[in-house]
Amino acid sequence: MSRGEVREHPALPALYLLALGTPALAVTEGPTWVSVIGWAGAISLALLIIRFVLVGFTGYERLVGLRIIRRAGFDPLASASSSDSTPDPGFEPTPVWTRGPFWLALFWITAALGLIALVGFNYTVDRDDAAMLELFKPLRVGLVFYVAVASFAGLLVLIGQRFSVFGTTSIIGVVLGVAALLVVQSVATGFQHEFERRVLGVYAHINVTRAFGISEYRRFEGWLRTLPGVEGASPFVYYAMALAPYTGGPVTEGSPGGAGVAGSDVKLASVLVKGIEPSTADQVIDLPPHLERGSGRVIPLTDLRSSYELMPVPDRADGDLPQVIAATPDPRGPGWYDDAITRWNTTEHGEDPFRIGRTHIDDDVWEDPPDATLDIPVQDRIDTSSLPTIFIGVGLARELDLGEGDIVRLVDPGATFDHSEEPKFVYYLVAGVFQAGFQEYDSRLVYVDIKELQRFKFRGKDIVSGVDLRLSDQDMAEEVGAAIRDALNTTEMAEYSVLEWQKLNENLFSSIRTQKNIITVILSLVIFVASFNVLSALWTMVIRRTPEVAIIMSMGATGPQVARIFQVTGMTIGLAGSLAGVVFGLVMCWLVQLYGYTLDPEVYFIEQLPVEISLVQIAWILGLGLVICFIATIPPSLRAARLRPVEGLRYE
Repeated sequence: MSRGEVREHPALPALYLLALGTPALAVTEGPTWVSVIGWAGAISLALLIIRFVLVGFTGYERLVGLRIIRRAGFDPLASASSSDSTPDPGFEPTPVWTRGPFWLALFWITAALGLIALVGFNYTVDRDDAAMLELFKPLRVGLVFYVAVASFAGLLVLIGQRFSVFGTTSIIGVVLGVAALLVVQSVATGFQHEFERRVLGVYAHINVTRAFGISEYRRFEGWLRTLPGVEGASPFVYYAMALAPYTGGPVTEGSPGGAGVAGSDVKLASVLVKGIEPSTADQVIDLPPHLERGSGRVIPLTDLRSSYELMPVPDRADGDLPQVIAATPDPRGPGWYDDAITRWNTTEHGEDPFRIGRTHIDDDVWEDPPDATLDIPVQDRIDTSSLPTIFIGVGLARELDLGEGDIVRLVDPGATFDHSEEPKFVYYLVAGVFQAGFQEYDSRLVYVDIKELQRFKFRGKDIVSGVDLRLSDQDMAEEVGAAIRDALNTTEMAEYSVLEWQKLNENLFSSIRTQKNIITVILSLVIFVASFNVLSALWTMVIRRTPEVAIIMSMGATGPQVARIFQVTGMTIGLAGSLAGVVFGLVMCWLVQLYGYTLDPEVYFIEQLPVEISLVQIAWILGLGLVICFIATIPPSLRAARLRPVEGLRYE
């Protein structure tokens, strides 16, 4: 083996190939072999980085490599020592505005002032004031553009002060690629996590249901609370119904929706009604903060009231229950059913437990009100203290022109299948307006006391659809869900259905992850294209510095040492570009957050463009930029390492 040949360890080429498999770690849902390739690549990459740090950044390789891309005339040690020398009497200093530090300070100061102006605007202007935001929109857009340009110009001046033209152009390409990837990844991650937060604010981490309802739900809930990782549990009932406002006008028989629906031009909305237990619902959903956001005040869940008395239902026989439920004692104590059914039978329930309007609203309301009372709101003309209450979403309130204190009716259009009787309905008083921040929920979801929905769906029997669970860690949902399935569905037919939050909107979450991965791959190509600039610059440097390389090798430098000189050069470009790209990307992310770009909630389901910055995300983007730049250094480094000293000095 001659002096100019590369003397690398035989295992290094294998590590280089394995390191190329590191991006496979980004595939979260895939075969096992993909995960194995990803971890093997990550370990190989870590070993190569450790070796490069221990070997490549030591000795003259680092000094020579940095000298290659250092700006001509830039020598920190020389500039520091020259400050003590006596200036030439005939020396005329250059104007301050032609110096790099002046422009560097100017750009960064102006960028900081622009950021301060944006922050001040957000603190002084109400973000809910659409007219004011629209008035100052050109100013805000101008500030965002101004800060972005000033920040990039400052980075450009800073890089140009330190590196040569070749180095600066290569670094700028990496800066733009890394910054673009960081901004888009932050927005995509913000979308993903914002969707998750809003879905989990309305739905629990896990819900367990049974097709024909659960009568032993108190024992069921008690057992679920004993599972590891479960923080809260609460029963629920779901039912699809129709909702219409009640304005106190005359009732016309045969009007749309059946008898008792006021007027032919009444507004109706199809809604999904969720019956919750006010005492435990806040353990599994975020309804209290949603109510505060929508109503502008704190509304306790106990404001959901119902005077309806359910018919007691005995638990199924222990032999028909899963073993874990049969072994759980009933919190109501032994013999509770006999006492409960005796008490219920002695209570007057009326002939029709649904149509309670005449028992709670004065009879004169059903007739045309006198002219003297036409201007009096309906809630002031009737006694609403005994009406059950309801929470509605802010979107539904806007659609039907409703607010707190208004009266609505819930109609069960599916009371009978043969239409032999009129639809059942009950009047409710709107006790609060919630805002979940998800257009679908704010316009189509309402909450009532669980007893009210048991009245409709289970015809007044004490049966629930299922039990909601909240976990200490949402990522434990699949593990806890699998444990529940194994314990409950011990027979051949799965009697219980266990639904984790990931599967609740699986298509939505899957599409978001797919789009995020596709965008990551596409924008990674920007860094890949920038690496070609690094490769071409290094290759040109190798050709131009062939005599210098030959001289170094003739003085005893080996091929690997020469290769590391250009590897240091390329990695310096990659490190400087990646760090500067992260800085510029963070500035752009903060600008997007401060600007608060609004979205159409009917299209995107949320009102504002979310941005979420993660240290892990920054780390892997930084690592990706370094890996791609390292790969770009391999061809020119091998070209320099294989150079024979005789060929380099032949024409010198």
